Amino acid sequence: MTRGEFDLISDCFAGKGGARHPFTRLGIGDDASVHRLAAGMELVVSTDSSLAGIHWPDDLPLSIAADRAVCSALSDLAAMGAEPVSCWLNVMATDAESVAQMGEGATAALARHGVELAGGDTTRSRSNALAVTVAGALPEGTAMRRDMANSGDLVWLCGRAGFHASGLHQWLTGEKDGCFVDDFKNITPLLADGMRLRQAGVRCCMDISDGLLQDASHIARASSLAMEIEMASLPGWAQLVDTLGEHVALQRVAYGGEDYALLCTAPEGVNLPFAVKIGRCFAGAGVTIRLNGQAVSVGKRGYDHFG
Repeated sequence: MTRGEFDLISDCFAGKGGARHPFTRLGIGDDASVHRLAAGMELVVSTDSSLAGIHWPDDLPLSIAADRAVCSALSDLAAMGAEPVSCWLNVMATDAESVAQMGEGATAALARHGVELAGGDTTRSRSNALAVTVAGALPEGTAMRRDMANSGDLVWLCGRAGFHASGLHQWLTGEKDGCFVDDFKNITPLLADGMRLRQAGVRCCMDISDGLLQDASHIARASSLAMEIEMASLPGWAQLVDTLGEHVALQRVAYGGEDYALLCTAPEGVNLPFAVKIGRCFAGAGVTIRLNGQAVSVGKRGYDHFG
């Protein structure tokens, strides 16, 4: 028997994902969810949209695509240093089977990271897509922001850059078992690292979604300073160069995007043993990319939906 909309919601979403969080007073199943923050806490909210053929290849299994969509949204909470508490998921699908597959992937990601599914919507669409809204909590006044870098800060990175783009290239060129494909298929939001950065006193951070060069430029512009980054210091740089060659590795790291590493700045003297120091901030404007101390130009910037 064909499942209707409400059967799909019950079967694919109700009770799925992480356990109920104390933040939630009333969860999935009503017209809206109801929540209450603990005293002294602030709510951090982010929303992302993912569309077949734009954010993932048409031949990628929908369960993997939905898992990636949820994890990319959670990465925004990691960049702010927030503990995730809830997710709202809107699924737009061509048919009931697509709803089921996207529900499977999305709720698996939420369960893996312990995030409650508090509500959402499903609708028929001409293409498959998801809109993911996530919320996290943190102590008042401690959110890490792009405009909080200072001249003299050191630049740090948690995670790796360039690996997702390399895996996407392998997938699109038919090398589905390529050495970087898992980095494309599986997104890991660095939630624990984000909270550790905040607790260590870091006040400036963002995740790498549009390429290291473009995202570093967002921090430099928001904080009204200049930044330089040494590519050879990046985690995994030698592996990329050995596999792809220096020129391609440089391009993939600089503007590949969707690695969801955490780029942050901190004053000298702040110890971040779980991150890697890759550069520094100083008075001026713009971002300089260096390779073994020499400035290099990579031309093209990161992904821009309307650029």
